[in-house]
Order: sequence, then C-alpha cells, then structure tokens
Amino acid sequence: MNFLEITIYRIILKSYLFLEETGRQNSFERFPYLRVLTERLTEAHLEAWQRDAGPEATRYYELLSRLCGEEEELDSEILYNVLDLCLAAAYVPEFAAYLNYYTGNIVTIQLASELHGITHSNYNDIMRRLQKLQKVCTVDWNKNPLPYAAVEIDNALLSYLTGSNSLFPKLYSDRVEYFERGFTLHPLFIRQNFAMEGAAWLSDASHFHENILHLKGAGGKRFLAKHTACLMEKDLLLVHMSECKHLFESNTEDDPFWNRLVHVAYLKNAVVCLHGITAPLLQQIQTAASDFLTRTVLPFAEAGIPVILCTDAETHFSSDYFHVHQIALREPSRGEREAMFCGFSRLYQLSLDCADCSVRYQLSASEIADAITRWRNSGQNSLEDFAGICKDILYEGQDNILGQLLYPSIQFKDLKLPLQTKKTLEQICCSASEGYRIFEEWNLKHQYPYGRAVTVLLYGPPGTGKTMTAHAIAKELGTALYQVDLSHVLDKYIGETEKHLEQIFVFAQKAKPVLFFDEADSLFGRRGEVTDGKDRYANMEVSYILQRIEQFDGIVILATNLYHNIDKAFLRRMKYVLKYQSPDAAMRRSIWEDCLPPELPREELDIDYLAKQFDFTGGIIKNVVYAACVMAVHDKRKLCMEHVLNAVRAEYEKLERPVTMDMWGEYWELMHMID
Repeated sequence: MNFLEITIYRIILKSYLFLEETGRQNSFERFPYLRVLTERLTEAHLEAWQRDAGPEATRYYELLSRLCGEEEELDSEILYNVLDLCLAAAYVPEFAAYLNYYTGNIVTIQLASELHGITHSNYNDIMRRLQKLQKVCTVDWNKNPLPYAAVEIDNALLSYLTGSNSLFPKLYSDRVEYFERGFTLHPLFIRQNFAMEGAAWLSDASHFHENILHLKGAGGKRFLAKHTACLMEKDLLLVHMSECKHLFESNTEDDPFWNRLVHVAYLKNAVVCLHGITAPLLQQIQTAASDFLTRTVLPFAEAGIPVILCTDAETHFSSDYFHVHQIALREPSRGEREAMFCGFSRLYQLSLDCADCSVRYQLSASEIADAITRWRNSGQNSLEDFAGICKDILYEGQDNILGQLLYPSIQFKDLKLPLQTKKTLEQICCSASEGYRIFEEWNLKHQYPYGRAVTVLLYGPPGTGKTMTAHAIAKELGTALYQVDLSHVLDKYIGETEKHLEQIFVFAQKAKPVLFFDEADSLFGRRGEVTDGKDRYANMEVSYILQRIEQFDGIVILATNLYHNIDKAFLRRMKYVLKYQSPDAAMRRSIWEDCLPPELPREELDIDYLAKQFDFTGGIIKNVVYAACVMAVHDKRKLCMEHVLNAVRAEYEKLERPVTMDMWGEYWELMHMID
C-alpha cells in the first residue's frame, strides 16, 4: 500500500474507534466494505507509514507545514484530521455515506476536533482553522453554526498529493492560462527594472493586503508579469477577465471557479495575474474598482497568494483596505522600440534595420513581439512581409469613416516638378524618417519639447500635383496615406468637429500614416472677429487644431488652392511651405508623354504642339487624355489628333474658357472641318 492509502485506511479506523467510544457500536455492520479496508492495515504498514519519506509523504507533510505555519500543535492535529477525513471521503464514497449516516454531516471541523478529544472550541479558533483550510478546501460558510460547516476537497488537492498533473487542466478553460517558470521565455529587452521592482514588492509583502501589484497602461503587461513571477521563482496563473464577465452576474452559480483557482494557486505556490481589466469592462459588469478588488482579489490575498492586476491606463484602484503598488507602463519610446527590435534580431538571427523599424512602426512592446511571432510563423523571410504584418497590426480595427487609408504607388520620379522642389521633398522625407537622430543623438530634444511634427503646406492652382506629392511622400516613407474626409470631420454641432479631429490624431499618433488634409483652407482658415457665438466656437476649433498639431509627433500635409485663406498661426507652424505653379511648356510636354503609354494604340500625335499651345496643368492634361481615349474607343479607331483636340475643346468649355478658331493654330483646318 502507498502512503495515501494507508492515510485513508488509518482515518477510517480512527473514526470507527471514535464512534465505538461514543456508544455507536458495530458501525461497520451497515458498511462492510469499510471493514474490509481497515482489516488490510497491519502494524508493519503503520510503522512504514510513519517512516515514509517518498514523494507522496513529502508533499503531504510540506502542505500541512505550510498550512499550519507557526500555530500550536493542537491546531495542527485538528487540521491533519480534517484533511485526512476529506481525502477518505473523496476516495471512498462509502465512507462519506458512513459519516453522514452516523453524524448527520460528512467532514466538519467539529468532527475533526472530537477525533482529537476536543468537544468545544471558541469561535476565534474555529474561524482561524477554517480560514486556513479554505486555501485548499471548499468551506460552506453559510452553515450555522460554523463548527458544522461542510469541508471538502477538489481535484486540485488530489492532483497535488498524488503528484499527477492530469487533473489540473480540467480546472481551466479559455479563462485561464498556466505558465510554469521553466517554460521558454525570451528575455526582457526593456523594462527590466519594472520586473525587479514588482518582484521585490510582492516578495516583501508582510501582510495579505500588501501583496497586490498593479500594472497599468501600454502593452507588454502579461509578459512583464511572467518575468516578475520568474524572478520570484514562482509559476503564474493568468486569468482572462473578459472571459469571466458572467461570474459577476447576480444569479451566477459559478462562484466555485474562484475557490478552485485559489486552491490551485496555493498548492502550486503560484502568482495570480488578472488581465484584460479595462474601464469599459468594469462598467459593463457594473462593478466599481474597489468592489472588484473585494470580489476577485480578496480570496487570493487572504490565502497569501500574490496578485498582479493588468489594466488599461484609465483604470484606477483605491482602497483603504488594500495597499496596491502601481507601475505605470507608457508607450515605449523610440529608443525602447529599437532595443526590442534589436533584441529580437539577435535572438532569432533576423536581418532588421532596427532604427528604421522603430521610426516606422510605433508598436507597443506586446505588438512588436506579436509581429515578430507572426513573421516567423508565416514562413516568409522578406522584409516586405514583415512590413505588411506591422501595418496590419497598426491599422487593425481602424474605422475609415473620417478618412481613407491609402497605399500609394506614385513615386517621386512620377512627379513633374522643378528640381529644387524635389530636393525639398527629399528633405521632408528625411526629416520624417531620420528626425530622431536630431532630437535624440544630437540632443536637441530639450529645445523642442513639443512641435516636433513634420508639417508641410502645399499651395497652388488645381491640378498642379499637390495630391500626387502627398501620395509620393507616403510611398517614399513606406507608410500609408490617411486622406482626411473633411465632409465627415466638419460638424455644425458644437464640439463634434474637435471630437472627430481627436479620433484622427489619436489613430495617427499610433499608426503614423502620412496625415493629409486636402482643401485645408476649409478647416485651417483664418480666425475672424467674434460677432456672435458661432464665430467664437469657430475660432475655438482653429485654436484646438493648432494645439493638437503642436502635440503631434508625425507628418501632416495640408493642401490648398487658397493660400491667403490659411490662418497665419498655421503658416508659422509649417516647417515646409511649397508653392506649386502651372507647368511650363517643357514640363507640359513631359506630362503629355507620361500620359500616353506605349500600349495605347494611337496615330502620330503632335505633342510639341499640344504642350506649347495649351497651358494646361497636369490634372487637366490627364482629363483630356482620358476623354480622348473614350472617343477613340467609341469610334473604334486609334487615338488621333482629332480625338485629342475635341477633348481639349470639351475641357475649355467645362472651364468656361472661350473657344475660337485662332486657338487651334496650324490645326484650324482640321477643327473647321469637324465643326
């Protein structure tokens, strides 16, 4: 027989002898199987049991030692009896029926005391013993009087004592993840000091209301919790609170979940991490932060189990009863992001431009780890695949109702602009991608505590390439273009415009697309004299935008046809102001050529004549070419001068410009014949 079998047969025999002494003779007569079990015991078995130093005996005595602590011997003997009775009742159902038949209960603190010869105990002693037992047992606290409260064990204790982990997974569902400190865990590339601070706080807690650590804010909290537990040389139970919402319903019957979790954490000597706690979640379950602590944390704290709470930045815990140590995690700085990318590159031997990644992808610590994991698991090795994964994470769940997220294909070489303008555009891109060197490595950050945004104003006539320039900048930077839809942003109701703009800037601050405001004069217009309430609120909108741009750390492009309508305060904040003019003849010729690809079936076109004769902008030239192609398709012919000139005439009429025979020059006869 093994140690636990002898323990069970021994307590059954002890219970029989107690009933014999108290006048209940021949109690095994109704339960003959119990007699069979006890008759297996011999003196040799009992002597071997006392000397047993095997795994089961070691776990048994270590548990009782932890449970009893420094209590007097009397308390220890009673707790021994309770656990032995619970073991026997769990393993031998007939014994549970036996106790219920002769005592009216199964296992109680009263029976355990009487087995030791104690018939009466004071209330404080009973409470103290039951509170110790509830760390590994279920106690019926609703029973009155408490000495007769039912005590029983669950699979967690049986698994622990037998040394089998097979029963532990049955305690879990999607709500709980079990992390053993021996599991593979990549290093902390940043925030090592936070893990040490948290481990020191939880290890030094002298009272149960001090063993609570609150990690709040940006990503990486669960990973930090795992490292904190490892520093404490403990395992970790991670509980996903969004999967436990139903446990807070008034009619729920699932409270044993928390009791079982306390038992597992205590037996495993583990830390418990409750994560996914957000202000909306607390509102949804209609629970105040202080009540949440009482409902979920108190059972662990009373059992001496360290608790880590992972919450969003908006969740605050304040309580006169609990002393919660808080560590606020902010979004990682550019340098911290670079350290993480470098750490993963070394760990997995990846070829990453870590400084460039830290600028391009403003990911949280957990998002960086997620991106690396997705990339490695995808089996793809190209940097383009990694860039795509990072962008997917950045733009996940983005609602485009206030704008359109575009991935441009236009490049700088496609722009028909003066050489000096192109050089300025290259400087703009350099400012966006390499600006961290100026602020961090060259230490100008103290002189520029705000206003670090790369702000660009493009102004000039329609069709001169302002929108194309915004697209080309985004393409050059390898990021998306977020084209703001001002029709959805501007709102007649007070405060709504600011709310919409805040949504845009919050998203842009995180995802770092190129933020593009076309026809910006409608939003960034001049502040005027206040003559009524509407003027005052309009001026407040402009002031808000000024302040928000000052706080922004990204790239903002404004485009307008009406330069003089832009408020001077915005002009002062523009780091780059580029004037776009109508193209000259040489540039127009280049635009015409680009708009006529080799695949286009066409007759010989007089491009020199078109470029010299018509002072069109690039946008108008594209319109003319498209309209001419439609005419050619309709006529089932190749594109010819007749189609192009007809399209030119249509464009003149659309622009309300006079159409005369003189304007056609050497092609006046062709146009005269068409007329």
